[in-house]
Amino acid sequence: MSLLHYIDNEVPALGEWDLKFEAGDSTIVPVAGDACGRGDAVLRTTIVGTDVAYVQKNLNVSLDPGGWIYFGFWMRPGSYPSNYTYPLMVKDALGSTTGLYSLLLTDLQIKVSTKDDGGAAHTAGYVTGLVLDRFSYLVFALRRSSGVAANDGVLRLYFDGQLLDEATGIDNYDRFASVDLLRMGCPAGPRDGYWYDFDEVKIALDEYPEPFTSTPLTDYPEAARTVVLFRRDDSESREFADYCVSELDIPRANLCPLPNATANESLADYATFEAEVETDLAAWLTLNPTVAANCSCFLLGYGVPGYFTSGGLKHSATSRLMNYGTAFSSQTTNPLYNPATVARLTKAAMGGKYLCTRIDADTLQHSKDVLDCGLRIADCGFLPATDKLFSNDSAYRASLACQHLRIITAGLGTFADDAFVWGNTMPDWGSAGSRAVFVDPSVASLGTMRAATTECSEAVLTALYAAAMGSAGNDGINVDAESFFEMLRIGGSLAEAFAVAVEHLDYLAAAVGSPLMTVAFSTTGNNVYRGLGGLEGIEWENPIAYLMPGPNSITLSQNLSPGQRYIYAVRSVSSSGVQERNTHVIAYANTDEQGILLPAPLTRPKDPTVEVQHSALLIGFTYLTPIGFADADGFDVLSDNGTGQLDLENPVATVEKSRNDRFDFEVPIDRPDTPVLLAVRARRGEQVGPISEIVFVPLVSAPASIQIL
Repeated sequence: MSLLHYIDNEVPALGEWDLKFEAGDSTIVPVAGDACGRGDAVLRTTIVGTDVAYVQKNLNVSLDPGGWIYFGFWMRPGSYPSNYTYPLMVKDALGSTTGLYSLLLTDLQIKVSTKDDGGAAHTAGYVTGLVLDRFSYLVFALRRSSGVAANDGVLRLYFDGQLLDEATGIDNYDRFASVDLLRMGCPAGPRDGYWYDFDEVKIALDEYPEPFTSTPLTDYPEAARTVVLFRRDDSESREFADYCVSELDIPRANLCPLPNATANESLADYATFEAEVETDLAAWLTLNPTVAANCSCFLLGYGVPGYFTSGGLKHSATSRLMNYGTAFSSQTTNPLYNPATVARLTKAAMGGKYLCTRIDADTLQHSKDVLDCGLRIADCGFLPATDKLFSNDSAYRASLACQHLRIITAGLGTFADDAFVWGNTMPDWGSAGSRAVFVDPSVASLGTMRAATTECSEAVLTALYAAAMGSAGNDGINVDAESFFEMLRIGGSLAEAFAVAVEHLDYLAAAVGSPLMTVAFSTTGNNVYRGLGGLEGIEWENPIAYLMPGPNSITLSQNLSPGQRYIYAVRSVSSSGVQERNTHVIAYANTDEQGILLPAPLTRPKDPTVEVQHSALLIGFTYLTPIGFADADGFDVLSDNGTGQLDLENPVATVEKSRNDRFDFEVPIDRPDTPVLLAVRARRGEQVGPISEIVFVPLVSAPASIQIL
C-alpha cells in the first residue's frame, strides 16, 4: 500500500492541512474528545445556516490506468442535516470539485458518488449507516478506468471494515488521470443546524487503508487482541459492541460487523453458520490485517448466532471459532487441552487456534449484566475467604493443585458462598458468594442463552454467575478442572482457562462470559515442603502441600521409605504472594527398617548440676525442644546407687513438665551415703530420650548445723 497522507489532527493550528475555509458562523475547529485511540483532538464541523466550512489537503497525485485511490476516515455525527450535504469532495483532472462526494440525509443514508468523463453520476449507497454520537470508519475507493476497457472504472463504499456497495461500468479514464485536492468538513450543500467530528484521515493508493488500532501491550490475550462480532444491521447488537469498547477497552477498530447474520440463536447447519458468520469475518480480517495479526480471541456479542446443527447434534459457535481458519470437522482434538504444565497462552503458543467466548441473553440489558459480572469478579481483588468451590470430583478436591487455590471446597448440594460450581448438578441456589464460574458438562446443559431454561443459562441469567461452560447438544463434554483452575490461578483469562480445559473443538462445549475476565485467588497461607536428611535435601520449588491461612495442622498421606529421616518445613506466603525465606517451623519423620514411622525424638537435657544441701542433693538442668524434636511430658532422675552403673529402670526422682514455656528445672533427692553418679533424661508417655551428661557426686560431710545465736 502506498499511504500518501495520514492526518491525525494532532498537529496544532491544523498544521496537517493546507487550507482552512469558514464562511459566516459555520466553523471547523479541533476539539477534545474520543479520537478512537489516537489522542484527544478531532476536527468538528459545525454548520450554521447555509455557510460552508472545510479544510483542504493538496494532493497532486497521478492515478495510473486501472489504479485505485482510497479515502478513509472516522466520522461521528452529533446531529443530522435537514437534507443532503457534502462532507467530502475531491477535485479531479477535469477541474471538477464534485468528482467524489458523500451525502448525509435525514433518513441516515450514506452515499458516495462520482462522475464519468461524460458528466454522468454513478452512486454507491447504504441505508441506516451512521449512528449519532458513534464513531464509524468510512472508506471511499475509486478505480480509474484502464483505458483498455473504457467503462471498467469502479466506485466503492466501505463501512466499519465491510464492503457495503459498489458501482461499476464507469468510464472515468480522463476525469481521474490525476487527483488534485481533498476537502473535508462541508465544502458544499450546507444545511442549518448540524455538526459532526472526523479524525484519522488516510489517503492511500492501491490498497484499503485499515484504521488505526491499539498496539497490544503483551503477548497474552488482552483488549487489543480481542475482536467483537456483532450484527451490523441490528441496533442493539451494535450497542452491545459499543459497550465492549467502553467497558472492556476493546479498540473500536476491533469491532467486526456481520452484515448477513440473522437473529436466530441456532442455525440449521454449519454451512449456514459459515455464510452468516465466518465468511464475513474472513472478509473483515482481510481488510484489517493488523487486527488479524494481533487477534487471539473472539467475543460473540449479543444477538449473534451461537449454535448450529451437525450430525444431529447442536454444536457451539464458540467451539467452532476456537478452530477458525481450518475446515470444520466435528469433535476435533484440542491441542491446547490439559497441558503437562499450564502456562499463559500467547498467540504463538496457540499454534493457530483462537480463544472464544460468547455473551448473549434474552435482552440487551441482561447481556450487559453478564459483562458487568465479569468486571465485578476481575475488580474484586482476591475472592472472599468464605467463598467455596463446589464439586463432586473428590480426587481433584483432595489434590495438590486444588490446595494451591487456597479455597474452601465442598461436594455438590445446596450452594452457600459459592464462587465455583463444577459438575453435573441441578442448581439449588442458597446464599450467594462471588459466583464466578459455573461449569456443567452434562447433556444440553447450555443449549441456549436466551432463556434461563438450562443449568448454565439459569446460573448466568438467574443466579448472576459471571461465566459458564456447558454442552450445547445431546451429549456430554470432557473438561479438565485442574487445567482450568490452574490457568486462572496463574493469572490467565477466562478464555484461556476454557481453552486448556475442553477436550474437543468444533464440538459441543459452549463458553459464556467476558473472555478477559480474571479471578484472583488468595495467596495468603503456608507452603509445606519435604526433603531427605536436613534442609539441604528440600526442593524449595516443589511444595508438597498448600495451606489456607488459619489452620495450624494438616494431615498428609505420604509414602516413606524404610530407614530414612525426612525433614518437613513450612514457609508462610503473604497476601502479595511473597514467600518468606527462613524456616520457622521444621519437623522430622523417621522410619525404621520396616518403614514404620517412628515418633519424634526427645532431645538430651543440658547442663546438669548438683548442689549439696544439708540432707539432700538439689539437681538442676535445662531442657529445650529444638526444631524437629518432641516436647517432653516430664523427666527422670537416674542414679547408679553407688554401683557405677546407672539404673535405667528405677528413677530416684521424677519431674513433671506442666508448661511448654518452662525450660529450667530443679528436683531434690535424699543425699546418699556413698559417692554416686547422677543423670537426667526426658520422657513422653512410654518414650524416653537420651541421657544427659553424667554428674559424679563424691561423698561429702554434712554441713554444720545452723546455730541460733
